[in-house]
Amino acid sequence: MRDALQAIVTRDAERYPAIPGRLLYVLAPGIDVEVAAGASDRATGEPLTPGRRFRIASVTKPFVAATALRLREEGLLDVDESVERLVAPGTVTLLRAGGYDPGAITTRHLLTHTSGVYDFTADAYGPMTDDGFMAAIRADPGRRWTREEQLRFGIDHGRPYGAPGSVFAYSDTGANLVGEIVERLTGRTLGAAMRELVGFERLGLRHTYHESVEPEPPDLPPVAGQYEGDFDIWRYDASADLWGGGGLVSTCRDLARFFRGLLRGEVFREASTLELMCTLPGAPPIDPDDDDAAAEAANTGMFLFRRRDGHHETWGHSGYWGTVAATCPALDATVVAQDGQAWTPDGYRKGDVVGEVLDLLEGRHRSRNGVG
Repeated sequence: MRDALQAIVTRDAERYPAIPGRLLYVLAPGIDVEVAAGASDRATGEPLTPGRRFRIASVTKPFVAATALRLREEGLLDVDESVERLVAPGTVTLLRAGGYDPGAITTRHLLTHTSGVYDFTADAYGPMTDDGFMAAIRADPGRRWTREEQLRFGIDHGRPYGAPGSVFAYSDTGANLVGEIVERLTGRTLGAAMRELVGFERLGLRHTYHESVEPEPPDLPPVAGQYEGDFDIWRYDASADLWGGGGLVSTCRDLARFFRGLLRGEVFREASTLELMCTLPGAPPIDPDDDDAAAEAANTGMFLFRRRDGHHETWGHSGYWGTVAATCPALDATVVAQDGQAWTPDGYRKGDVVGEVLDLLEGRHRSRNGVG
């Protein structure tokens, strides 16, 4: 299996030179393997090696959702209560100024991307504009952003996508609001709340931390290079993507253990909580003519996406700076990959590696059991 996985990352690194390097980790019965290919540092050509840490960007969101749902299990959060009663008064004022009704928006809406709240990072997923957030952080990479400043940026640069519950639109702003709710309910930083409520130590997460908020864990592995084109994203202050939409640094190993534990029901106390997280509300996308958006809308749970690769069903999430993580419950298999590139080349889809690996695992299982 190691040789087959190594061939995949070597092939991709050679076929797509825009991708600096490739990490691939597989955790399944009898398999616990990470491989690497390519470079970690484009300038020096330093080889990428297994075990490195990286900014996981939006793959943080399932951790945030799991934390919020643990608060629900503790009786501290009603996901159908209006955010007007859960966020700070200043946040309520900002939302109203932006044309939103915070009394109608619930945590459930935020967790399922159906709140209608404009995404302050919208230009990361479409054409970059001169006045968009990506241009703002590129112009001043060292700026320390607050959650309030990012909410205000979204209000100043966009309008509501629609009434709460009426439309699907991916929103980092909404995720940041969930982060605020978690902090206010726990009286702790988001990082500390995630660590305790998700159970990092119990799940075996050794190198996952909320960057610049929590102390760094001991014995950290070196970083893996991550880029937007040729721009080194480690030049960005962590606060560019920190307050709920992103913010965690992790490794492939840790992410595999989180997603396996999550889908095995090891994070929550009640099976019904995982069922709730995997419920698909099915609100229509803001662009009904966009087939990709419609597929995303139809397969979105609470900060968790269902994906079908052939006959394989997986649950997971991807991150802007090159990360994808997914678990296939039927095979008890988790695949985590990191390619270090936000701007992927034509013909390359970072999530396709999940289906490719699952096909390998299924073939291995069938061969061992004598199935033709």
